[in-house]
Amino acid sequence: MSRPRIFLRPPLLNNKENPESNDYGGNDGASSIDMNIDDRDSDLERLRHSREFHLPPIVKSRVQADIEQAQAFAITTALFAAVLISLAQVVQPVDSMTPAWRTFRFFTYSSIVINLSGTTLALVIIKMCSELPYKAHCMVIFDPSSLPARLTKDAIPRDLLLSRYELLEKFGMPRGYKTLDTGASFWVLSGNIFTFVSVLMWVWLAGDTIISSVTTVAIVLPIFGVFYAIFLTKH
Repeated sequence: MSRPRIFLRPPLLNNKENPESNDYGGNDGASSIDMNIDDRDSDLERLRHSREFHLPPIVKSRVQADIEQAQAFAITTALFAAVLISLAQVVQPVDSMTPAWRTFRFFTYSSIVINLSGTTLALVIIKMCSELPYKAHCMVIFDPSSLPARLTKDAIPRDLLLSRYELLEKFGMPRGYKTLDTGASFWVLSGNIFTFVSVLMWVWLAGDTIISSVTTVAIVLPIFGVFYAIFLTKH
């Protein structure tokens, strides 16, 4: 006589609202798996895009122009400071107590400080511009809603093309860059003015009237040319 066979049936589903779900999580488990796959694909897509990402030509040219301008500012202000330091050392101690020589010393020392400060500001600008590509790459990976991450699908808005500071901020430039860049230009211009005034005062105090008059004309005309050139670059 053969023994009866016993078949073990799986447990019945006890989910009236969602009978298709099972003990392994049902649709919720599948949805979470799909979300994880989507997130992983999105991360891989951002990593791939970060390897292929390059700054747009308009942003790259703007950053390169600011770096070159800041380098010129740094060299010019450093040279002015060195010349004025040498000039301050040759001033005669005997005449340094008169009001005219005291005024000359004031402009000379002020020019040295202003020019050295301008050199420092120019170096800070160079550092900020040099770090922009790295920050843009980080935004591609960690900030999917940023403009660098959306460049594969969207173009740069037209209004940003008319505002270079706002455009650079969208690619990772700190918000205070506009104030720093404007302040550096003003600081360098102030250093140039104080330097020229110091040189003119030294010419008048150390030379005779005829030589001082001719030298003043030879210095003032180039000064106006420099200021006019700066005015053109700002417009």
